[in-house]
Amino acid sequence: MISEWHIFSGKIYKVGIIRYVDLPADVSRAIGGGPHVAVRGEVEGVPLQTTLVSRGRGCFRMALHNDIRKKLQVDAGAFVEVALERDEESREPALVLALRQSPKAQAEFRRMTTALRRQIVRYLTAVKHASTLERRVGKFVRRLEQMSKKKAKKK
Repeated sequence: MISEWHIFSGKIYKVGIIRYVDLPADVSRAIGGGPHVAVRGEVEGVPLQTTLVSRGRGCFRMALHNDIRKKLQVDAGAFVEVALERDEESREPALVLALRQSPKAQAEFRRMTTALRRQIVRYLTAVKHASTLERRVGKFVRRLEQMSKKKAKKK
């Protein structure tokens, strides 16, 4: 399916600590599809990947990430130009997919403490290229499988 780009300007507003931009009604209808819609695009030329949330009556709003807002040096009240398209790619982390394919590695990963799992995920995902992520995840899953085999031999 070919995605269609939608370009619009919107005013940034603040709800609590989060900054949002409302999508125009016509763009909301065109993107449509449930209460949460995955999109990618640009805000003033800065790349963006986010999920739109419903604001009622078939319209959506988009949270403006702090790192983007700070790069652009904008805040509530400013107008920004946004270009969006629906993001059909899987957002499931590579580690989750790899662990599904190896039940032994998955069991070993689940035995770890939450803090250790979180630290491992941070290390694995702190990469610049997808190839590095794939290599790290593959190596990690192999190590988990080896740990599982060693534990099985001890029994």
